[in-house]
Amino acid sequence: MTFSRSLDVYEFYERAKKGEKTTQDDWDLMTIPMKAMELKQKYDLDFKGEFVPTDKDMMENLFKAGFEMLLDCGIYCTDTSRVVKYTEDEIWDAINNVQKEFTLGTGREAIRVHKRSVGDKRKPVVQGGPTGSPISEDMFMPVHMSYALEKEVDTIVNGVMMTVRGKPPIPKSPYEVLAAKTETRLIKNACAMAGRPGMAI
Repeated sequence: MTFSRSLDVYEFYERAKKGEKTTQDDWDLMTIPMKAMELKQKYDLDFKGEFVPTDKDMMENLFKAGFEMLLDCGIYCTDTSRVVKYTEDEIWDAINNVQKEFTLGTGREAIRVHKRSVGDKRKPVVQGGPTGSPISEDMFMPVHMSYALEKEVDTIVNGVMMTVRGKPPIPKSPYEVLAAKTETRLIKNACAMAGRPGMAI
């Protein structure tokens, strides 16, 4: 099978409307754990205490297991409660046509993100931040500024505000939109105060 283009968000949307229906509990508690146990045995996956395996055979088996997991299970779309499936050719197409590099940030803080291979000697991009952790309004900017002040940190992965104007950012409410806008503004201000106004978020 050949493609004139790689799969995009529009194709994902169409498949998310038509895929197999299942519940999130069944997906999280049955489908994925059962398949993971099956693949663990099939590919003899045992890291032997290593957080990141360095044995080449183990790395190859881990890749094969991940590939098979995606091929057999697909991706669960929580918005439609349906499973989006891909063919083997589509997965290989995505792997082989991944973007090789791109820029994050602007000005002096701009960094190039490169596709990395096993054993790559280049310094990896360091993304610092509270990464989705809930943070109070009064501490939101100081917490993010503390990461921007660290010279080793290249980009910010932000936390989320517990409240905005004293109100919880309830999904699909005006406060959710306000929180998102406020978070962006405060993080940009925090980066500027740390002397890194072009830092990527």
